[in-house]
Amino acid sequence: MSTIERTIVHGITGEEITFVECCHETNDEYLFIRVKLPPEGEGPPLHYHLAFEEMFEVEEGELTVTVRDKEMKLTPRDQVTIPVGVNHRFTNSSNEPVTFTVRLTPGHQFEESMRIGYGLIEDGKVNEKGMPKNIIHTALILKMQDTYICEIPKPVQYLLFNNLANLGRWLGVEKALMKKYLPEYLQAK
Repeated sequence: MSTIERTIVHGITGEEITFVECCHETNDEYLFIRVKLPPEGEGPPLHYHLAFEEMFEVEEGELTVTVRDKEMKLTPRDQVTIPVGVNHRFTNSSNEPVTFTVRLTPGHQFEESMRIGYGLIEDGKVNEKGMPKNIIHTALILKMQDTYICEIPKPVQYLLFNNLANLGRWLGVEKALMKKYLPEYLQAK
């Protein structure tokens, strides 16, 4: 994998994700990433996952993590583990960048989803907030990363997005996105 870019950059926010240990390197046990979030940077809205837990650890700066309805400030060496199904989000509310690691256990298809999402940003196929203009792209990315947004009613996510993701697979949209944005080792999965 030495010829594959390990770091991807969000073309709108400047957030950087480095894939430190990829799933194919850990026998699909986990994915380990390093995130650099710019000052006043926001991660995704309040959300949860049903397929993996996440463990955050701050390396530099201060990260605000909301777990359920409790907000906490993490500084270097502080950790928090988000169990499966628990609402959470992260932000950088400081004037300095923050660097933190995340271990996703198991890694699911998180790397694939992020590479596709950031690729769509680079190609200008998103709105001003970085969300794909094509709702099938959105559904596929959310399905790949097993992300459920708390602000969106559950029936919409479970029925509409799952059906759109299935339609995207059936129409070959997922395969086309994977071919365009993923390195070969991820296309073979």
